[in-house]
Amino acid sequence: MIFKELKRKKRSLFGQVLEGLGSRIVRGELQPGQTLPETELCRDLGASRTVVREVLKTLSAKGLVDTRTRTGTRVLEATHWNLLDLDVLGWRYAAMPRMQFFRELFELRRMIEPNAAALAAERATAPDIKAIADAYADMQKAPHESQSAIDADLSFHRAVLSAAHNELLTQMAGVIGAGLLTSFRISSSSFDVFVPQHGEILEAIRYGRPNAARAAMDKLLLSTRDFLERELAEPAAAATQ
Repeated sequence: MIFKELKRKKRSLFGQVLEGLGSRIVRGELQPGQTLPETELCRDLGASRTVVREVLKTLSAKGLVDTRTRTGTRVLEATHWNLLDLDVLGWRYAAMPRMQFFRELFELRRMIEPNAAALAAERATAPDIKAIADAYADMQKAPHESQSAIDADLSFHRAVLSAAHNELLTQMAGVIGAGLLTSFRISSSSFDVFVPQHGEILEAIRYGRPNAARAAMDKLLLSTRDFLERELAEPAAAATQ
C-alpha cells in the first residue's frame, strides 16, 4: 500500500524521469546551487521539453529545486525539501543508511502517535472505534509476511490518527506508513510479536483512557524500535566476525 504511487509512476516516462532526477538530488549527485538547463536535461534523460518541465515543476513543489525565469532551475539545499512527501521519503530511504532513516522515523513517530492515541481516547466516536477494531481484527488474521498484514497495520494506525479528530495529524499518515514499511523490510517477524500490543491501544481508546492509550502506543513504538535495532545489529555483528 505504501509507495504504490511511486510504483505506478515508474510505468510512465514522467515517473521514470521524476524518480531518476529526484533520487540523484537526494543522493547528492546533483549539488545544491547546481543549475539544471532544460536542454541538457532533455538530452541526458531522453525526454521531451514538456516532460522535463512537468518534472521540474513537481520537484519544485517538493522543495528540491527552484525555478525562476531569468536564472533557470537550480538545486536547493536539503533544508528546503519537503521531507514528509512520499516521493522524497522513498528517495531518502534508498539513499540513506538504513539505521539512520529508521531511527529518524521512529523519533518522529514517538512525538506524534502516543499523543494522537491519547486524543483518540478522548474524542473517538463509535464509528472511529469500530474502524480501529476492524483493523486490529484484520491484523490478527493476516499472515505476517503478506501485503494484507502491512495494509491492516497501516489501517490501524491511520484509524487512530483519524479518531484524534485533528486534520493536521491525519496528514502524518504518510510518515507513519513509511515507518511501517521500513519496519517490515527490516523484519516481518516483528508483526506477529507486537500484534497483541495493538490490542492494548484499542482497549484504552475504547474505554476512554487517554493516559493508558498514550502509554500503550509509546510502549509499542519503543518495543518495536528495540526489536528492529537488534535485527539490524545482528548482520552487522556477523560481518565483523
